[in-house]
Amino acid sequence: MKNAFSLELLIFQIIAVIILFIIILEIQKVIRANKLEKRIGKYGIDSLDNTTFSLFDLIEKKIRNIIKTISSILNKSHFFKKISKKYNKYVNVIDTYNLKPIDFVSLKIIFIVGFILILIISNIIRNELLTITQFLVAFLIGYFLLDIILILNKLFRKKQIEDDMLKAIMIMNNAFKSGRTTMQAIEVVKDELTGSVGEEFKKMYLDISYGLSLDVAFDRFARRINTEDARYISASLSILNKTGGDIVRVFSTIEKSVFNRRKLRIELKTLTASANVMFKFLTATPFIIFFVIFLLNPEYFIPLVSTTYGLIISGLIIVIFITYILLVKKVMKIKV
Repeated sequence: MKNAFSLELLIFQIIAVIILFIIILEIQKVIRANKLEKRIGKYGIDSLDNTTFSLFDLIEKKIRNIIKTISSILNKSHFFKKISKKYNKYVNVIDTYNLKPIDFVSLKIIFIVGFILILIISNIIRNELLTITQFLVAFLIGYFLLDIILILNKLFRKKQIEDDMLKAIMIMNNAFKSGRTTMQAIEVVKDELTGSVGEEFKKMYLDISYGLSLDVAFDRFARRINTEDARYISASLSILNKTGGDIVRVFSTIEKSVFNRRKLRIELKTLTASANVMFKFLTATPFIIFFVIFLLNPEYFIPLVSTTYGLIISGLIIVIFITYILLVKKVMKIKV
């Protein structure tokens, strides 16, 4: 009876987390839609009586007000200001939401409070009190969740830029062949491409428009993206800007080199596909086994966290597992 009740509680908690995740995704979609509406709104005609708001619009507005209120309070503390400095690098990257560094700290507090409330509600349903362990787990998840999201978003953005960089090089090369200058080629790229690459070329175009030299603008571009192709383009354009030369020939060589390197990456990815699948399967297997055993007998793993020897064994398991992942990834990593 107790095992069945624990299983029902686990299912309820999983459903609650899934619902919360879906709500966050829907809010993110609404925010992106609002941003797109603001961008194209100047080309359209607003209706005279457009005063209705959807549920998600109201939720988004409420969340923004909460973040603004918390940020205004935290902004008075030097401690939280110091913590918020590490989020400066995400301000220009995630400018969709017009967030300031202190707003990221406010979001952390909202996540922490949200997870604690979920635990409190689940404990009320079970007629139990919130334990210190549960509180610490909820606090740690809420504190590090935003960092994980930002890191994953940064990696996804970097991959998107790497995938679209070849298109940017081809467009610039065609622009140079038609007799356009470097500034005009950058303008063509920012107008033709959307997404992260278009945004980066737009920033570089604005840097040059506001008086920065081409060398400084290219250097800032390479530092923001921090990819091999971006550094290659930046160094080539900087050298050509100083020494002169046949820019069409140079960019044709760059385009061919990047294309061949991309082709080699695809071939290597194809050759190592089976090894990657096996690595992912072996990495996920312990978690699957743990989840299945936990569903069948939730008390099976209690000795691992309730006794001294169990904690030592748990620590060794975690260290060995992390070491295994790092070693395998290092062995399988192939530099192109």
